[in-house]
Amino acid sequence: MSNVDWAPLAGKLRSAEKIVLGTHINADGDGLGCEIAFHRFLKTLGKNVRIVNSEACSERYRFLEGSDAIETYDREVHSGLIRDADLFIVIDNSSVERLARVREDVEATRAVKVCIDHHSARNPFWDLNCVDTDACASGQLIYELIHHMKGEITREMAEALYVSFITDTGHFRFSKTTADTHRIVAHIMDVGEIFPPRFYTQIYENTSPGMAALTGQALSSMKLEYGGRFAWMQLTWKQIADRRAEEEDTGDLVNMALAVEGVLAGALFREMPDGKTKVSLRSKGDIDVSALATSYNGGGHKNAAGILMPVPINEAIRVLIGRMQDYLPDAGRAGAATG
Repeated sequence: MSNVDWAPLAGKLRSAEKIVLGTHINADGDGLGCEIAFHRFLKTLGKNVRIVNSEACSERYRFLEGSDAIETYDREVHSGLIRDADLFIVIDNSSVERLARVREDVEATRAVKVCIDHHSARNPFWDLNCVDTDACASGQLIYELIHHMKGEITREMAEALYVSFITDTGHFRFSKTTADTHRIVAHIMDVGEIFPPRFYTQIYENTSPGMAALTGQALSSMKLEYGGRFAWMQLTWKQIADRRAEEEDTGDLVNMALAVEGVLAGALFREMPDGKTKVSLRSKGDIDVSALATSYNGGGHKNAAGILMPVPINEAIRVLIGRMQDYLPDAGRAGAATG
């Protein structure tokens, strides 16, 4: 179990009437699963609670009951809602920058601002930080908070939390997976009557034709640097738009770079319509890509992180390739010769 003292947040939750939940840009299964489960729990307490994200919920997670409660930020609809809330709770993210379009209203809100997260960065912006870097997923923290408040995990909550666990532990293969992880998941599976193949199919075997085409284009763009220790791929906005894949979640494509023999770290650069660049980073072992991401106002885990860089894709590629030499063993000797 985590070392978070849940009593201060539990008190604020009991007294609050209007609560808004959010997560990071390009929300993944952990952030979305937590939002859905926590939204359902707060509803059982009679709270007026809304989920507001910078982007629409990824298609692969829309099979979850409760995903229809995830609202995509619209200034006219949500600005006043966020600014007038009693509590704004961000889950699976401590970076203000990664709130993206929601950021301005969160900075201006009168609400008590709370962060529930398991990443390494702890941000003093938040009035209350409920952070445990040893937790395998933010879903573990939401599960523990509900338990602390004597709440009952329902089937809908269990399904959402199961998605949180399986996506952020890499189906229980990452190093923060513990016996406690499996005990919690066993309870979740019992309550939710979870059938694992259904979830795997929905999340990983429901690829659209556009996404399949983007996968091929990303792989064909792969380049190797630093003696084959670093692999990177790119997708231009034209490639994405031509395939009508604007809303596709391409972040996991970078995992394929790590499957190449000798590669210790990988990156996928995705051009955005406004000229900015999304960067998905992955690594093996002791290579800390979250430290690299944090230096550019991004965030994530030691071996999985992301950045939204306010520069064109070619500039983002040039900068990140140069910085990788600080994180790869013997990179200075190998040089950054593109393969």
